[in-house]
Amino acid sequence: MLLTHALLTFLAAASPPDSLLSADSLLVELRKGGYTIVWRHTATDRSVQEPMDYQNTPRFQQRNLTDRGIADAKAVGAIFKSRGIPVGDVLSSPMFRTRETAEYAFGHVESTPLLRQVDRSPEQLRLIATEPAAGTNRVLVTHHFVIEQNVPGIKPGMIGEGEAVVVKATGRDGLRLVGTFKMADWQRLSEQLDKSASTTTNGGTAAKTFVHGGAAPAGPTASPAATAALLQAPQNAAITNYLDAFNSGDAARMREFYERSVVPNPARTMDERMGVYNRLKGDLGTVTVISAEAVETNRVAVKVQASTGTTAVITFAPETQQPYRLVTISFAIVGG
Repeated sequence: MLLTHALLTFLAAASPPDSLLSADSLLVELRKGGYTIVWRHTATDRSVQEPMDYQNTPRFQQRNLTDRGIADAKAVGAIFKSRGIPVGDVLSSPMFRTRETAEYAFGHVESTPLLRQVDRSPEQLRLIATEPAAGTNRVLVTHHFVIEQNVPGIKPGMIGEGEAVVVKATGRDGLRLVGTFKMADWQRLSEQLDKSASTTTNGGTAAKTFVHGGAAPAGPTASPAATAALLQAPQNAAITNYLDAFNSGDAARMREFYERSVVPNPARTMDERMGVYNRLKGDLGTVTVISAEAVETNRVAVKVQASTGTTAVITFAPETQQPYRLVTISFAIVGG
């Protein structure tokens, strides 16, 4: 009897409140603007144990997105775009997994430590309860504990990686839970999008099926001619220079490249950048380009074969104007 009572208590805690809008109804409402989507980052490598002091945690010690997480973030962005949902401000915590979830979905993000703050505070609640700009919705990409400690009706265990809640501001620092997007909702909505996107539009490709419990796309497969043309374009010169510096094994040359050709990031010291380079160099050795594709506006995915036998995809985001420095560089092991 006690076990039955405990099970019922657990199910009640893990179930969303009644009278919430369905995922389909949420999409209709979001087209009007005026809501905030509080989204937990997509799938990560759960084998990594990281310290909570993110300010002193280099990227390679953080729990980063997996290939599946990257694909899921892109799929959610495609759903929002296809449904005509207006997105204004996009904010995230400073962790790479939250920032990159936002970037892959919406192409831009600003980070704030309030969305990583473990202890609930009036400032944190005020940020979540801020009204969106007229005719738009806000997106906040954060962690489960921020959602659990601020959103009424959400208890620990209710929001998994990649899932989101939609809230409405109700006056001074007040919030009302409107609905939730569960992984099953994203999966179904993405499958609907795939079925309707039987042809390409505006020279692009149909949206990819949501990666949920399966393998992520294996990376770009562009022809050698297309790869050469893409990497020889002036706006992508920094990509070629990065690969040359990486393969050289010369730490001084790599440091010089970061100083000259990468946009400074206050959250990343040069020593941290070099630490990541040294680790990747040890893991990959030298890399040979297999193919490259422009996967989004001002993003280039380069598939490489490492001398250690590993295949990886390096995604570069150059600036959109001269001098075309690199804004971000991210590695993903294919099939790893």
